[in-house]
Amino acid sequence: MAKFLFVLSRGMDDPVRATRCIHIAKLAKEEGHEVNVFLLEDGVMIAKIGMADNMKSPTGDELKTALDYLIKAAVPIMVCTPCANARHIGQEDLVQSARFETGKKLIALAAESKVFTF
Repeated sequence: MAKFLFVLSRGMDDPVRATRCIHIAKLAKEEGHEVNVFLLEDGVMIAKIGMADNMKSPTGDELKTALDYLIKAAVPIMVCTPCANARHIGQEDLVQSARFETGKKLIALAAESKVFTF
């Protein structure tokens, strides 16, 4: 079993990349790997309740379906604190299992994980 970190910096501006990142994180979790997701810059928007509801890729993969799976599987979804603050997102705005973290946590996770960036 491997440890994977998925880092997403794209959100509503790039639904294809956002969907693909969360979909591949879902596949890794389904395979039994340890998975962490770190959202920064515009990627923090997908952790806001309701924002992922209508996002999908051209292949038909829906971001909400994959995100719901990760939430149900208790996969940590970390949201960059300054990025969220700049977008006026508070803890009450976040989907279940999402929490605020800093760049220091991102570096710690990256040091011990195989990293995918989107």
